[in-house]
Amino acid sequence: MNNIKAIIGILCAAFLGGLLWFKTQTVSNPSWEQPAMSSSACISLSGRFNSARLKEIRRQIDTALEDSKRIVNIWDETTEISQFNRFNSTEPFPVSVEFARVVQIALDFSALTGGAFDPTVKPLLDHWGFGPGKSSESLEEIMKAVGWQKVRVENGALVKQHPRLQLDLAGLADGYGADCAAAVIRKNGCTNFLAEVGGGEIVAEGVNRHGKPWRAGIESPDPDKASGEEIVQTLVVAGKAITTAGDYRNFKVRDDGTRYSHIIDPHTGKPAESDVASVTVIAAHGIDADALDTALCAMGSTKSFQWLESHPEFQAFFILHTGSNSTFTTKATAGFPALGKPE
Repeated sequence: MNNIKAIIGILCAAFLGGLLWFKTQTVSNPSWEQPAMSSSACISLSGRFNSARLKEIRRQIDTALEDSKRIVNIWDETTEISQFNRFNSTEPFPVSVEFARVVQIALDFSALTGGAFDPTVKPLLDHWGFGPGKSSESLEEIMKAVGWQKVRVENGALVKQHPRLQLDLAGLADGYGADCAAAVIRKNGCTNFLAEVGGGEIVAEGVNRHGKPWRAGIESPDPDKASGEEIVQTLVVAGKAITTAGDYRNFKVRDDGTRYSHIIDPHTGKPAESDVASVTVIAAHGIDADALDTALCAMGSTKSFQWLESHPEFQAFFILHTGSNSTFTTKATAGFPALGKPE
């Protein structure tokens, strides 16, 4: 009998020891922040993960985000987009398959939005002080090299119609990065996750650590408030991408005290004069939502709602200026998911 008790004791100790070892080798509901694009990425996973597996997932996400940054970053002279921008020729410029794919998506959205989204605005961003370059040319002269119809993807290369044409893909970069992170997570069999890049571009699926759908907050576009200081509304993010653009973070002030935004109206070459303080877009993919929120800001609310009526695959929530920089009104498309009050 004593031998039996001893054996049972040993088995129990072994079981408990194994359980403790297992717990030390796993992580529950991991969440972390890492560099991405021009800011950072926040990744949250629901469930329990083996430490070694989690480390590999994090490594793969880091690689994916670095690869995406090398495609769209115009502030790094070694990136593919920077090399293309320095290529002052109308001869074909060979590019990677992924760069060609992203540029084609940008051009597709240019066509879809009637040019409200335009990836060729880099010279204009430089002109207005938002880009890495400087230009002494007149706006009229700069506009000769601007226009999404002046570049095309052809047989694994990009072809400029004007030799001084330059690309800027910042209008969809963070949404693209969120897609890249989400693709890695899905590939590793994770079905409950949230990937956020740039502080507002989100791809989410499944449920959070509490078994409830992920929620996202829409913050006030008041430029005098810190990021996240005031959440206007929250919404459930269920198997979709959500992105936000606005005029309240990246702007400059004229000598007379008026502000102008980094969002350029490609048709005028000037910062967009729009009643849209911010717009939150829901779409199937982050890159799509991110490109569209830029376009809607440039369009203004009237044209935006007319456009959205013909494109029900997208839903949007607008916060609109009411005549001053600190008072706003809201408006949403009919299919925008029901909003909950901030928690």
